Amino acid sequence: MISGIPAYDPQAAIIAIEIGNTNIGIATWHDDKIKTPLSVPTVDPSAFHQAYDAHLDALPTKRLGATIVGSVVPGALDNVRAYVEKKQDKKALVIGESLERPIDVGVTDKKAIGIDRVCAAAAAYETLKTGCTVIDFGTAVTVDLVDDEGVLVGGAILPGLWAQFRALHEHTAQLPLVEPSATNLPYGRNTTEAIQAGVCRGLAGAVRALVEGYATSLNRWPQVVATGGDVAFMTPLCDFLDTAVEHLTLRGIALAYLKHMGAVGG
Repeated sequence: MISGIPAYDPQAAIIAIEIGNTNIGIATWHDDKIKTPLSVPTVDPSAFHQAYDAHLDALPTKRLGATIVGSVVPGALDNVRAYVEKKQDKKALVIGESLERPIDVGVTDKKAIGIDRVCAAAAAYETLKTGCTVIDFGTAVTVDLVDDEGVLVGGAILPGLWAQFRALHEHTAQLPLVEPSATNLPYGRNTTEAIQAGVCRGLAGAVRALVEGYATSLNRWPQVVATGGDVAFMTPLCDFLDTAVEHLTLRGIALAYLKHMGAVGG
């Protein structure tokens, strides 16, 4: 029989899973650290099975406290949930279902906001303890504002790099599909460079404009934390970033569990 939420074991590791539109991230959380993070395609269940099994086999102290899931892809969540419960005879603890969101949310429809955004914001605020902007450079780019009281008050969503490149290619007759590149000049000298300059530099400019608007709302320039699959590429183009953090959403997923169990201050 599948059990509910087990009693908190401070010595046990937990497995955090982030189900995104493009990839599933999976990592072990132990000793307040993310360990052995892996990323597999969301559309490949067998790759997730292998990654999950690898984390089970490598658990510190060989004890699993729980598996925590944050998802923005309902179909993939069903597959992940079923496999976790098959392997562990324990429920996969899903944020927004078994677990509360790890940060207060001040948007108009709290259930509609993506769990990835909520968890990244929670992890950033837990570290900074002050108002901040959290940017996730993923399939979609999200730019969210957390106020000084630790409330995710809202944000903006815009197409990520690859979404923009594909849109230009698929919805025009002649524009090629190109890859991200930081052009040396602010303009392109051929079609490929023009697309790269427009998308890459344009995305950086759009994000900057959003952060400037948030600064006006806060009456000061906020700490700006960035994460996501394209963060390494975008960081040199965004001189307004204070910190780039890998796996920020996975950290927030682990935080949701720890807050629920009373293992950290809420």
